[in-house]
Amino acid sequence: MKKVKTILFTLVMMLVVFGVIVAILRWKSLERKKKLEREVQVIERVLDTSKKISQKWEEGATSSEWKDIGKYCPDLQLKDIVDISYSKCNSEFLNCYLENNSSLGIIKNSKGKYYSVLSRQNSLEENISAFSLRVQVQLDDSVYNIDLEDTCRDTYLPRKSYGYKTKTSPKRKFDWTWDNFNRNIYVDKFLVTNREVNEWIETLGLNIEKKFPLERPSVFLSLDEMKKYCAFKGKSLASAQVVEAASFYPSGSSDKAGRTLIRYDYPWTRRSGDSFLFKMKRDSDLPLTKFDCEKAYVQDCFEVTPFISHMTKSSSWSGIFQVMGGPFEAYENSLEPKENLRASSFYFPAQSSVHMLGEKLYWDGVAHLDKNIDWKKEKPAGVDGRSLEIGFRCMRNMYE
Repeated sequence: MKKVKTILFTLVMMLVVFGVIVAILRWKSLERKKKLEREVQVIERVLDTSKKISQKWEEGATSSEWKDIGKYCPDLQLKDIVDISYSKCNSEFLNCYLENNSSLGIIKNSKGKYYSVLSRQNSLEENISAFSLRVQVQLDDSVYNIDLEDTCRDTYLPRKSYGYKTKTSPKRKFDWTWDNFNRNIYVDKFLVTNREVNEWIETLGLNIEKKFPLERPSVFLSLDEMKKYCAFKGKSLASAQVVEAASFYPSGSSDKAGRTLIRYDYPWTRRSGDSFLFKMKRDSDLPLTKFDCEKAYVQDCFEVTPFISHMTKSSSWSGIFQVMGGPFEAYENSLEPKENLRASSFYFPAQSSVHMLGEKLYWDGVAHLDKNIDWKKEKPAGVDGRSLEIGFRCMRNMYE
C-alpha cells in the first residue's frame, strides 16, 4: 500500500511539474507573441511615417501651403517669384514640414535640422546612394533611418537617335549623330540652384562663398567646381550633346538608328514660323509678351516681367526647362571643346541670331568676366567688365 501511495505521489508531482512547465511555456509563448505584435505595430508605424514623409518629399507644397509659404516655411528665404515645383525634393521645405508635424516623431540633429545629408563623399557607410537625405524617427526606444533620394530632379532621355549641331552642320540637318539605345540617360530638369550648391558647400565644408537668394540658379562657380558639384550628386556635368538632344524637337525618324534627322531651331515646335523669336528677327517692332518671356527670358524681357526661377512653362519635348534665355549654361563638350556655352541668354536681345538651339560660345571656365568668353560673331552691349551669370545642370548615365 505504501508503495502504491509513493507511486501516486510521484505521478502527482510529475503532473504538477509538467503543468508548471506547460504554464511557463505558454506564458513565454504569449510574451513572444505580444513582443512580436508590438514589433509589427512599430514596423507599421515606421512604414506609415516613411510613406507620409516620402510622399511630401516628392510632391512638395500644396497650393494652400505655397500661397502663404513665407509663413509656412521661412527657411526657404524666398526673395523672388518662384514656381511651386521648387518645393519638390527640397531639403529646406521638408525641414519646415517636419517642424510643423512634430507628431511624426522625427529627431532634430545637433545642427537644429530634422534631416542630415548623406553622400558617398562624406560617409563610410556601405550600400548607400550617391546622395540622399536621412531622416531619423524614434519610436519607443528604437531609432529608424528613412533615406530619401532626389527623384524629382532629373528626367529620362528616351532611347532614340539624336543629332548634335556642330560648327559645320548644314542648315536643317545634323552632320554628327549618336544614340542611347544601349544606356539610360537622366538629365536635370532645371539649372542647379544656390540652395543645392550651398548644401554641397556645407556638407563637405568647402571654402567657397555661398550665394543667395537660394532659389536662383547657381551662376558663379568655376567650370571645375561645377564638375565637382555634379560628382557629389553621383553625376557629371551635362554634355552639350545630351542637353541639345533633350532640347531639339525630335524627328519622326529618330526611333531607329541610321535615319536622316531633321534639325529644328526651337524647342517648342517643328515650325520655325510659329516661334516668337523667329518672328521678332523679321519684325523688331512686334511686342514682346509675358507669355513669350515665360518660354525664353531674353534681354527685352526685363522690361516686361520679372525673371522666375523654376519656371515650368518653358518645357522642352523631353521635360527639361530653361533651355533658352535666362543665364548662360555651361556644358561638357569633348567633341568640340571650344563650344561649351549655350549662347541664348538674357544678355542678348530677342532679335539676336543666337536665340536658336545649338548656338554656342566658348567659356574658359575660370572667371565670369566678358574677357573669359569668346563671343565669336556677336558680343552683346553692356557686358564689358560685368560679372556674367553662367549656370549649369548635371546628368547621369546607366549602362546595360
